[in-house]
Amino acid sequence: MNRQSALTHSLLQTSTTDILIIQEPWIGTVQIGWSDSDPLGFDIAGTTNNNMWECFLPSFTDPSSVRIAAYVKTDFACTFAITNILSHPISTPESMILDISFDQELLRIVNVYHRTPIDRDGHNLLHLLSSSLDPFIPTLLLGDFNMHSHIWSFPSATISPWAADLMDWFDNQGLELLNPPCIAMWRSHRDGIQPSVLDLALINEAAAISGQISPLSISFVDSVSSDHAALSLFWYPAEAIAIAPPPELTGYQVDHDFFEDWSKFFTALLPEPTPLLTIESLCEASISLHKDIDSASASVFKCRKYPDPHGVRWWNKDCNLALTAVYSQDLHGPARKSAIRTLRNVIAQSKRQWAHNFLHHTTSVNLWEAAAWRKGRSIKRIPPLLTSHATLSHNPVHMSAALQQQFFVTDQPQVAPIQPDDPDPLPPRNFPPITEEEIKAAIAPTSNKSAPGSLGINYTLLKWAFQARPDQFVSIYNASISLGYHPWKDALVVIMPKPHKPDYSLPKAYRPISLLECCSKLLEKIIAKHILSDAHTYDILPNSQFGSRDYHCATDAALCLVHHAQAAVKCHFVASIILFDILGFFDNINIERIVHIFRNLGFAPHLCTWVQSFLSDRQVRLSFNGFKSDPIALDHSTPQGSPLSPILSALFTSPLLKFINATWKRHGLNMYVDDGAIFSCGVTHIHSAELVRTGFSKIMGWLARNSLKADPDKSEFISFAPNLSQDRIGGVITDI
Repeated sequence: MNRQSALTHSLLQTSTTDILIIQEPWIGTVQIGWSDSDPLGFDIAGTTNNNMWECFLPSFTDPSSVRIAAYVKTDFACTFAITNILSHPISTPESMILDISFDQELLRIVNVYHRTPIDRDGHNLLHLLSSSLDPFIPTLLLGDFNMHSHIWSFPSATISPWAADLMDWFDNQGLELLNPPCIAMWRSHRDGIQPSVLDLALINEAAAISGQISPLSISFVDSVSSDHAALSLFWYPAEAIAIAPPPELTGYQVDHDFFEDWSKFFTALLPEPTPLLTIESLCEASISLHKDIDSASASVFKCRKYPDPHGVRWWNKDCNLALTAVYSQDLHGPARKSAIRTLRNVIAQSKRQWAHNFLHHTTSVNLWEAAAWRKGRSIKRIPPLLTSHATLSHNPVHMSAALQQQFFVTDQPQVAPIQPDDPDPLPPRNFPPITEEEIKAAIAPTSNKSAPGSLGINYTLLKWAFQARPDQFVSIYNASISLGYHPWKDALVVIMPKPHKPDYSLPKAYRPISLLECCSKLLEKIIAKHILSDAHTYDILPNSQFGSRDYHCATDAALCLVHHAQAAVKCHFVASIILFDILGFFDNINIERIVHIFRNLGFAPHLCTWVQSFLSDRQVRLSFNGFKSDPIALDHSTPQGSPLSPILSALFTSPLLKFINATWKRHGLNMYVDDGAIFSCGVTHIHSAELVRTGFSKIMGWLARNSLKADPDKSEFISFAPNLSQDRIGGVITDI
């Protein structure tokens, strides 16, 4: 595409093919990234983007070196597994290997661009000629080889010096040329230059024997305005494969204009509330509430569905007309050149006009949506992952197992619920019943755009249901607390890619996002508010814990640390600090231990029972690429995404902080949930360092007793002194 973004946009917007193999794609800056080491920002390179296509690029460090790209239609990628094999010896910025597979069907596409040296005496095909293709995998080799041979070139062409080497490699790999004889593949836009055959298509014996590759067709019209022709062919799988439709979405297209109709349906479905005296009746009532919300919604609204991709936002009728004008001209001559210039100008004007309209006629909602664009593009589908057998797999079951091993702890060591440094227990306090006003206050600020759980019931429907029958919510929530049972234990975990990772075949390049039921999160939010109120009223959360509490933030923790360092230096002491992070803190919290701590802090017995039920016997299902895994049982950790998890996690370390505050002198500990800062104050560097090292050892012992440990990669030692004189050292420095 001669590195022209406008022409690539035209091809992506109008092409009807399923796979596009492109030579010389446009590669440029698509985003600015920032980091602690580079606060001024750095360019992030990418290629032309269109939401109807998924793009695959080779591995590269210099964007200018990339000469190839592949685009696959999104609906095609939903049916077939697409694997970009970056580890293959042939894979370079100028060649790539793409595997297209479905069940037992496999086609390997090798995309090659040969960048000839400036002196044209040698070649840059050593990576290709020194490698071999797998003879048992049907393979299609496509490329711009920029060379002439007596086999495919016109008689007047000068044979390239390296043609014999490439022909020998073709023969050794069993490759068969698909190009029809004496058909030009390249034509110059300038007069007086003879056409050439530079682009080749070949298949190996495995592909030829299967008979699944059609003859090659050649068209300069289909390549828009490129001086190279478009080579087209069909691949016929052994069995007919229907393109899979987008996966079904849960939930409904809620229209606020139909609120009254929805309320009538919902009210008619709900029975009169009855006392919920058993766990079975509580579970039935909670299930019935969700079913009635779903039934009322199904009667009024349409189901949600994925929007049809329409390509780039700015493409309009003027762009279509300009592109049609390019196609209608002769392949050569000033009229076609003029049409191509007009197409570029129309595309540029359409982009400017769309951006102008967006900025001058936007809403606050659209503006925040646009703010998210600065985060860049994310991959739409998870590529094949490296499984436990060190092999790439596109099987969703194997991929799910690899992600489960990465995200979830399966073997939980035993932890003693009662430990010697626990503070004295507080007398139990009553937990007041949940009122209608509390639920109303908790549900009012929730976002209607918050992602719902697996049932698809969002906060909009929950607000409507509460407005229609608040007594149902009051009854279910109070019964849940009094019976000590949490009825919503399932979560849907969506797998999302982390930005700017070098290798997305590794499970650690992704993060799990847990989607809980909104009805469950509402109850947890109310209970979290009660716990926070008790934390302030009864001083059950030490002041040295800056996380998960009102009127405190990470900035306060940092300012407190700065104050300690400055105060020590001002008093002519040496301050030492060790920063540490608890590795996998939220995933390794022991349930029996946190329930004991919770009970020790004086919370009502039935609330303690409810907390144990909330944390126990949970199930999650992984969701990616339209696949949902089997339920995964979790009997430890605090649920990700729950409003209650942060305060419970902060309470878990409260015995440690209270013990340190009561026993340590000249050193101490501040925490922000799972991030800790140990500080000490001494006369010399050695004295201060020994104090902070002693404190660090004691904390590591407490963490070990609770099946936790510090992350060594995130631990740091810092020292502050009033001056650099030798008398401040205090002896020979050993390992800290």
